[in-house]
Amino acid sequence: MAAVERILKLLAELLNAESPRTAEELKIGVNNLSDMQMYPDDLVAFRRAFNRDKAALKEMGVPIDVIPVDGSAREVEAYYVDNKDYYLPDLELSDEELIALNYAANSVHLTDGLTEDEAIRKLGGYLGSDQGLSITEYADANSTLPELFNAISNRSPITFTYNDKPRTLNPYLLQFEGEKWYLTGYELEDEKLKSFRLDRIEALNFSEETEGYEIPENVKGANLLPFSYGDDQEIKARVQIDNAYVPWVEQNLDTEVNDGIANFMVANYDSFIDRVLMLLDHAEIISPQILRERLIIRLEKMRDRTEDVDA
Repeated sequence: MAAVERILKLLAELLNAESPRTAEELKIGVNNLSDMQMYPDDLVAFRRAFNRDKAALKEMGVPIDVIPVDGSAREVEAYYVDNKDYYLPDLELSDEELIALNYAANSVHLTDGLTEDEAIRKLGGYLGSDQGLSITEYADANSTLPELFNAISNRSPITFTYNDKPRTLNPYLLQFEGEKWYLTGYELEDEKLKSFRLDRIEALNFSEETEGYEIPENVKGANLLPFSYGDDQEIKARVQIDNAYVPWVEQNLDTEVNDGIANFMVANYDSFIDRVLMLLDHAEIISPQILRERLIIRLEKMRDRTEDVDA
């Protein structure tokens, strides 16, 4: 597991660097992140290990820029990862802006034959996917979207069945995350604000009534953490978080950490493992065992990938 730990610490060092770092500077930084020596002092052995780790990160899609810099005797290379390329920025859109953007994205299907990547580019963004899914096919699978947007705009109640239960909803907000649409509104039966995954809604009907309710300001939509939605059986995960990382976890993973323990409802195991790995050795899955086993399997695959590159 030492190779996997070293790769993760190299990634952390690259992401935290404010300017390009040479291989020697990265070596010192990675070694300082651990109680044990991650990279050897021998130059040849270090270069071999460093090149393996760099190749493994690139294979995982990490955008490492190589920048030539002047050394004391010769030109050397420095390495840098731009956080804007690695992380998805927070656009800080209002609910109204989200509705407008979602409506625009749905409207792109009018350009027949356009792939999803091309459509996103036309909207001013980029989606690094090679799925080749056409927007026309995607929109066909969500043919009720325009009517739902109209219902929100006209403040018209809707009825549908969800988990075999009839529902009446005053719809407030539509959101898109992880190739899924989510509808949030006030459910009249339970008198609560609730969110529903659109592809699980059945027998959807639209009322002709308009101006039937008011949409509150600052509506909080669905919890769109990727690991909260998936086809895996939903389980509760308990994770031990190092004290220094508690503020980051509370802010970015929308949870409270009490006595170093964070609780999460997980329905997408692989996505949850991705988030845990971002915290390197500063987080430990306490339970359930199935997630601990998934993490071990992922680490073993990363180790095997590193060994293949070395071969």
